Amino acid sequence: MVLLDALVCLRERLGIRVHVAHVHHGLRGRAADGDAAFVTAEAACRGLGVCIARLHPRERPPGESVQAWARAARYHHLDAMAERMGASYIAVAHTQDDQAETVLLNLLRGTGPGGLAGIPPTRRRILRPLLQVSRAEVEAYASSRQVEFRTDASNASDTYRRNRVRHHLLPLLVKEYNPRIVESLADLARLMREDEAALAVQADRLLAESGRRVDRTVILDVATLAAVPPSVVRRAFRGAFQQASQAPPGLTRRHLDALCGLLSSGGAVRLPGGFVARRAGKEIRIGRPDPEPPTPGAVPPARVPVRPGIWTRWPPLACRLRVRRLASGRVPPGHPTRWQAVLSPQVLLAPLSLRARRPGDRFRPLGMQGRKTLQDFFVDAKVPREEREHVPLLMAGDRIAWVIGYRIAQDFRWRGRGPACLVEVEFDADQRQLKTDN
Repeated sequence: MVLLDALVCLRERLGIRVHVAHVHHGLRGRAADGDAAFVTAEAACRGLGVCIARLHPRERPPGESVQAWARAARYHHLDAMAERMGASYIAVAHTQDDQAETVLLNLLRGTGPGGLAGIPPTRRRILRPLLQVSRAEVEAYASSRQVEFRTDASNASDTYRRNRVRHHLLPLLVKEYNPRIVESLADLARLMREDEAALAVQADRLLAESGRRVDRTVILDVATLAAVPPSVVRRAFRGAFQQASQAPPGLTRRHLDALCGLLSSGGAVRLPGGFVARRAGKEIRIGRPDPEPPTPGAVPPARVPVRPGIWTRWPPLACRLRVRRLASGRVPPGHPTRWQAVLSPQVLLAPLSLRARRPGDRFRPLGMQGRKTLQDFFVDAKVPREEREHVPLLMAGDRIAWVIGYRIAQDFRWRGRGPACLVEVEFDADQRQLKTDN
């Protein structure tokens, strides 16, 4: 009501027209009905038009908190009312105290610079003219101007975390630590927004330089990203995901840390909305996973014999493999890579074959003391569930010699001298995701 009074007083100086919008959340029965009636009467007294939107709590999705649902629905309806009225802006009355509470709440649950930036003064058509005004100043204005208002009784309840911060934590901080803690937290938010804005400009520039979009897949150059500070890279990943998903950024800190991990190793990262980020050689691709081709080759064969020196195909991964013996001192420099393994020549003493995983498969990964189930290995290596059936295993008799593309077995390691066995994998020209070394 203070915001409304101030806008009405300033409308001629600002050259604006004011229309009142109110959202009835349907949560407080007659009290909420009284709020809507009060707003309607106040708008009429000031000669202003008014729109009332009514929410229906039964439409709240299962599992979503009441507050989160109410907030999202409130802004949705405010935006819809602004569209109907042809309004350029929506003014809401968050204060400096609201800002301080938000920063504290974000800090308590764990946050980064974006959370410490708090509530933005503007967001698209949303304006917050009172964000630098304290709640005490708002109350003083209401008293001096005799502005009538209603009090939401739920604000007195300690059921909600924000209310507990407002009623207990902030007063404690004011009393015991810093009498100006509200201003300090608001200043912190302002400084963090400035830093965020500067980093966002750098991230946009990085995304323009390192990325390109093909259909709904965003492709990023690894070398360009790796040369930039992580703070900028994380924001570039957030922007790339937004471009790919056409949705507001929904990446958590865990998502962003995993994405940064792709700069130094291969693998894939599952992202919200069914999207996947995958390292493919010198690129990272963010998009929806390709559907599995409905061809007979998509079903892993039971076992494919491998003859040394002869290329052997593995249709599920659209690749072929060759095993050949190398004389002492003939191992090429720069080996092994992800798709080339150097093994002990003892691997040739048993019949070689390719097959997919089977329940109960176990092996001793290179560098480990004990044996491990292949299922546990795939989980630890973050191999996407939908890809595990397509990963070929190079078998020496009944023993796993190489989980191709991931890890050789300790039992078949080459000790760095003497004869060796080189295993090479090549991909078909149209295999896009895994055809180059990670």
